[in-house]
Amino acid sequence: MLSSDALFSYFIPYESQEMLRRFLVRTYEQQPSFKEKATKLSYQNAATLHYEWMIGKTYWQEGMLASFYVQPLLYFYGMTHFLKGIILLNDPYYPANSDVLAHGVTSRKRKKKGYSFLEDEVKVQKRGFFPHFSKELFHVEHVTGEKWQMGHLLYSLPHMQSLMQQCQLADFSSLVKKLHPLAIHFLLLYNLSMICRYEAEWWGELLTLSHGEDYPVVKHYLMTVAHQVPPLFQPFFMSG
Repeated sequence: MLSSDALFSYFIPYESQEMLRRFLVRTYEQQPSFKEKATKLSYQNAATLHYEWMIGKTYWQEGMLASFYVQPLLYFYGMTHFLKGIILLNDPYYPANSDVLAHGVTSRKRKKKGYSFLEDEVKVQKRGFFPHFSKELFHVEHVTGEKWQMGHLLYSLPHMQSLMQQCQLADFSSLVKKLHPLAIHFLLLYNLSMICRYEAEWWGELLTLSHGEDYPVVKHYLMTVAHQVPPLFQPFFMSG
């Protein structure tokens, strides 16, 4: 497996803010809405994108070394920083208002008896970061109140399918076709981060007692996500 530094090797040229600024100029010049202001926007956003990515990479690399107990938090924060940097390629004025700063999705506040992570859902809100980056980066518009089930999201990831089949879990991955893999990981890590923050008893019991079908799926996801997400961002740095 690649080392944590090698996972982000494509970003090495852009650790230089001047190289990143030139990349932004080329990117904005290719978009009619921003072409005339390409140079100004590149100076405006180069440092922000640079630090979003450097902070995100730090969270991600720390997550790779951390205990399962806190990994979802570190990975979710890391991914959020990556996306907040990347969105500047298509939306150089982000954040234009406070509406796009919230997560843009919600999860169930309390986990009831008999709770199953695989059956849990997150719900898309009218405003917030998730619907905003989905539209700007992937041209996907979400319906307010739209729900996504964790099992369906996990089954749609190729590296999870073999385990899901071994656990004899139903395949509903076709329902998730409209979502980009980065959106899928965002939703999964959002929910896992909320659980490990606010449902300590359930999270602790899952990791220590290792019972139920949730355990092998969640553990496998956390063991593999570190190497699955970084390559998904590489194409954004090839377009300039």
